Amino acid sequence: MIRAVGRALAIFDAFDNEHLSLTLQELSERIRMPKTTTFRLVNTLERAGFLIRMDNQQYCLSLKLARLGGLVRGTLSIREIARPLMLEVNGQTQETVTLNTVVGVERMVLEVVDSPSPLMSMARLGQHQPLFLGAAGRIIMAYMEPDALETVLKKNAPPDFDRTAVDRELTRFRRQGFAVTRGQRVPGLTAIAVPIFDMNDRVPHSLALTGPSVRMDARESELAEIMIAAGRDVSTRLGASPEHAIDLKVLTDDAAAEKSAAPKKKASPKAPAKTRKPTEKLAA
Repeated sequence: MIRAVGRALAIFDAFDNEHLSLTLQELSERIRMPKTTTFRLVNTLERAGFLIRMDNQQYCLSLKLARLGGLVRGTLSIREIARPLMLEVNGQTQETVTLNTVVGVERMVLEVVDSPSPLMSMARLGQHQPLFLGAAGRIIMAYMEPDALETVLKKNAPPDFDRTAVDRELTRFRRQGFAVTRGQRVPGLTAIAVPIFDMNDRVPHSLALTGPSVRMDARESELAEIMIAAGRDVSTRLGASPEHAIDLKVLTDDAAAEKSAAPKKKASPKAPAKTRKPTEKLAA
């Protein structure tokens, strides 16, 4: 059932601003599934009223989805969306997790889940810091429009900063999907931050994990994977495009993995084969 749901949701994600209507073949190619499977999914969604087949045999999303979209709570905040996932990350990593946003040329802490360890990174709700300092701000800078980035650098960066090095670093952060900084704000602290995309694929927020370098540095790859997954999860709930959200193929793969991992029925023991007596001769 989970696999079927994941596949059906993949149909919805196949549509975007450049693909408002699609043929069955195009849908099959975009969700990377056989045409026969795609046909069954599309047929079910059409009968349920979520898709419309037009005269040219292309499919488009129906107004039923618009009605459901209008039921989304207008007051649902980024804090309400992100906090459950921040608690999960905190449980996995045992480090401090912060949700951050842009205010002018600074970043502000919107939500905090503290590390249970006595040796910890301290963050306060409403705390302001220059965007230029720390992974939480640098990852937001990596996705800024050129004009906005110039404003931040002009007002935040020290006069003698190396612009070439900063541009190279921001390009790398954007390419790998996360930022890592060590001791930029506080000596001895390491931070790993990921972007959070909204429904317009802008990055007004970031999620950051911060802790003592002696604990964080040895686990950088593991922690970065956890943070990337959490950032994609929050972005998905904010309506980000499939490029920045959870890959729905993961749902189908997980379902297949669960199925293969399920305990199999033990075969009933076979009766032992009869052994020939030493005097018995083989038939010609």
